[in-house]
Amino acid sequence: MHNATFKAHTSTHTISATAAFNWIIESVRVASQRRSLAKLSWSALDDIGVSEAQAMREAHKPFWA
Repeated sequence: MHNATFKAHTSTHTISATAAFNWIIESVRVASQRRSLAKLSWSALDDIGVSEAQAMREAHKPFWA
């Protein structure tokens, strides 16, 4: 099997296509979870021990953070 690589932001690092794909999948999952968190009611947030401010802070983070 061919292990493709491509240049990252610096010329000294390369990453595999599999690693890049896994990063994309993980980023989509995190973004989806953050959107779901933003939609929870105050009582649901209280049930999981998260304040509204904490939830909004997390929900507004970029997907890569």
